[in-house]
Amino acid sequence: MQNTDAICIVILFNQGYMNNIELKKYLENYRIDFHILGDGSNEGIPRARQKCMEYIWQNYPHCRFISEIHLDMIFPKDWHRPLTEYLSKHDEPMICPGIITQFGEIHPLKKNVKSLEIPSGYQAIIQLCEKLEEDKVVEGFVHPVVHRVDSLKKIGGYDVRVLKGKQGYEDDSILLGYRYFMGIRTNWKPKSYLASYVFHATLAQRTTLCSVSEEFMINLNGLFKQYGAYGFLQLAEIHNNEEFLRIANSVLE
Repeated sequence: MQNTDAICIVILFNQGYMNNIELKKYLENYRIDFHILGDGSNEGIPRARQKCMEYIWQNYPHCRFISEIHLDMIFPKDWHRPLTEYLSKHDEPMICPGIITQFGEIHPLKKNVKSLEIPSGYQAIIQLCEKLEEDKVVEGFVHPVVHRVDSLKKIGGYDVRVLKGKQGYEDDSILLGYRYFMGIRTNWKPKSYLASYVFHATLAQRTTLCSVSEEFMINLNGLFKQYGAYGFLQLAEIHNNEEFLRIANSVLE
């Protein structure tokens, strides 16, 4: 999705389930300004996202913000406005909302802990999202994320020369790009502005696809080729994750 002062446009990359004719016919039932990329074949997450970004950069050069959204999300009206306003006022390359999942988890505040009973029906879910809103910024990364386009273009988006797998570690590549863009001395970490909440049914929903372990390993190796052991040390600090620390130390020892 791209946002200007006057319009929101949805760019979809079709990786399957419907062909482009079926998808176009379906979307015409809604008041959406949309463009369909891809032909229904699975090109993978990094390549699909990058092609969407490049399409926006080339065709909408005045676009200020891009958000990456998934099919299993429910959005309150104007969910993006607090986020774009926040980016307009602060020196941040990106900002996330808070999210709730179908399992009652609240991210990034209480991830992996069931804290809510999720109602049935999208209107009730939207009301729950709105009830949780608060003027608070916390550390953490979730999807959807709103990028400042000028910052995203500086880091180049997703480098598919190294992220050759269909999925895995693509978000980490973006976060490392921003970490170095902002300067390590700033100790930059991704943040969520809880004035907006979105329902995201399932995180990492593509992990059941065949050959997922091999695809993850391809991208892990690519990420290491791109940033090396010290990049993994930075990821360990960003995520407070001992696995990245273990990988980095195993190489450096």
